[in-house]
Amino acid sequence: MAKDRSRRYHDRVARQYDSIYDDPYWHFHDELTWRMIKPYLPRDATAPCADLGTGTGKWGLRLLKSGYPITFLDHAAAMIEQVRQKLADNPRASKATLVVGDLVDLRELPDDQFGLILAMGDPLSICSDPTRAAREMFRICRPGGTVIATADNKLAAIDHFIERGKLDELEQFLETGRTQWLTADQRERFELTTFTPLSLRRLFERAGFSVVDVSGKTILPIRQNKHLLAGRDAQQRLLKLESDLLKDPTTAARAAHLQITAQKPANTP
Repeated sequence: MAKDRSRRYHDRVARQYDSIYDDPYWHFHDELTWRMIKPYLPRDATAPCADLGTGTGKWGLRLLKSGYPITFLDHAAAMIEQVRQKLADNPRASKATLVVGDLVDLRELPDDQFGLILAMGDPLSICSDPTRAAREMFRICRPGGTVIATADNKLAAIDHFIERGKLDELEQFLETGRTQWLTADQRERFELTTFTPLSLRRLFERAGFSVVDVSGKTILPIRQNKHLLAGRDAQQRLLKLESDLLKDPTTAARAAHLQITAQKPANTP
């Protein structure tokens, strides 16, 4: 099954996962992401939060450092083991709950529980059923709570199919929005679902959320031009440029990844 292939891949790379993303671009990307998350941190420091598709726990650990009780969930047991090791000497470890589970079936998590839910690193694209995943996030989010999630941008993938020169593949991709995570081991290739800004918005609206924002990351092609980050104040200047571009919602179309912020209505029964 596709989800087994995804789990196999993420189990294999768990020990090296942090090093894969240890470079100037991803440091810049993470700083931008955190700036986009911070305005939605719950005012109540006791509000439970969830980091779904946590990987090695990057975002959940930031929330834990801020004092929130955190549920870390990932479908790959090896990823959760990496989180467990990071928590070994963490003075706030008692506020952490570790769960091996699937984004499309969060049966271990209670209804109306979390004030903030993060699903970063595109677990919506990786999971087997984004519609079910969005509904599950709605179920576990407390009324008035916020979900922030990322996904692969369909529009950014078009060039890949154009460059392959196969019109039938391009037609199929544009019709379905589905492609594959390409790894050398065929047993680890799993399907990805991509979204446009509009289709991602509609996914969350159909699940019952009120969408606050859909943004792109990164809008500037910095990943292909990392030399731009070399200057002493380059990161701050580029962060300002990104922040300015984010004010125009149409810029999301040119980014590799999309980030959606959505809220569960406070009057949800």
